[in-house]
Amino acid sequence: MRRTVAFRTLGCRLNQCETAQMEESLSNRGYRLVSWEEKAVVRVLNTCTVTGKTDRECRRLVRKAKRKDPRARMVVTGCYAQTAPARVAEVEGVDLILGNLDKASLADHLDRLLAAGTDSSGGEADRFVTEYAADTCFQNEVFTHFSGYTRAFLKVQNGCDSRCSYCVIPAARGPSRSMPRKSVLRQVRLLEEEGYKEIVLTGIHLGVWGRDNDEAPLARLVRALCTETGVERLRLSSIEPMEVDSCLLEALEDCGERIAEHFHLPMQSGSDDVLRRMNRPYSSHDYRERVEEVRSRFPDAAIGADIIVGFPGETEDEFQETLELAESLPLTYLHVFSYSDRPGTRAASMPSKVEPKVIRWRSGRLRALSEEKRQTFEGAFLDRELRALTLKQQTAGGRRVALAGNYMEVLVPADEVEENRIVAVRVTGRGPQGRWEARCG
Repeated sequence: MRRTVAFRTLGCRLNQCETAQMEESLSNRGYRLVSWEEKAVVRVLNTCTVTGKTDRECRRLVRKAKRKDPRARMVVTGCYAQTAPARVAEVEGVDLILGNLDKASLADHLDRLLAAGTDSSGGEADRFVTEYAADTCFQNEVFTHFSGYTRAFLKVQNGCDSRCSYCVIPAARGPSRSMPRKSVLRQVRLLEEEGYKEIVLTGIHLGVWGRDNDEAPLARLVRALCTETGVERLRLSSIEPMEVDSCLLEALEDCGERIAEHFHLPMQSGSDDVLRRMNRPYSSHDYRERVEEVRSRFPDAAIGADIIVGFPGETEDEFQETLELAESLPLTYLHVFSYSDRPGTRAASMPSKVEPKVIRWRSGRLRALSEEKRQTFEGAFLDRELRALTLKQQTAGGRRVALAGNYMEVLVPADEVEENRIVAVRVTGRGPQGRWEARCG
């Protein structure tokens, strides 16, 4: 019987892309992929470590999986495994720990792990966690399938050379490095040949793509993808606000409908004092200018923002500055994160930590604002036409989920259009469950 492997992925789109690469390498080696809910010979948890909450979730998922499937071999990889392998090894039931650079060799590690038998050993976990070096290169693993998703996420950049005082990602992902332009074009063409209509370009610090190999700026890559490939729609994942300059915006405009009108620009705080303590390279005024330029060029675009609540020393007045900036800007939604100390970061040793109950209250204020902004934005598209990608997901009522370029989800009749088509839809109103519905054509 073929050896079965189940994957579970936490965190960012880079992790999702790397899971797809691991899945394809295992399939090529003769392993059979199964869902996380099924019994499996091997279970692989690809982890995140952006907050303390995600660390706890990783440990919880390992324990839960071992209770449900005690004979499975448990592999933990990803950012939590990279930054805290000893902590991961303390979780009962872990057999193998792989760092981010080591996950590309998962198939070799599994062949060795299973050579002595298929049951979990219950002993000390094997650890393979390669440390980053200044000359760490971009790992360019080719893949053609993105199981479980209609869209494909393509990692074109990895690592970060910035030093935001709260962020552990440079330790988890290493120095900034980029996929060469020719490799990006080749990978996009392969995904296009496999039938993917939308490809999402992603990276830890996407806006600096190409600076390490003299191929920058990102605008050059965007233009090449629009002129040298036939992919129907490209989407950029999160990008730092100061890197959304006129050069990039002009390239996006020139690509027309092939670019998804969706921008995610991390704000983190609307207080200049907090931004300085965070070591963020912009002021609240700078951020406002970038958001307003995006809105002036792309009137129908979704514009999202990350905000960290409860950064050490954040006063009520500083929080109000954040709330007021978010209220006044033409943002579509907010991703609200509660601050948590990350080991090894400068912020972890800062005094004047904000009480958890205060963080919860402030987060609730911002999340309510986010919902209000999203409702206002989406309501403006009633009886308007959008270009939407039909996804795998269907509702019990025979409706298919479709994703517009501006990240608005609508439900269309499943019997009118099949999955993985970019179609014109007209928003007709909200359905019984409060979700937006649309008709095709």
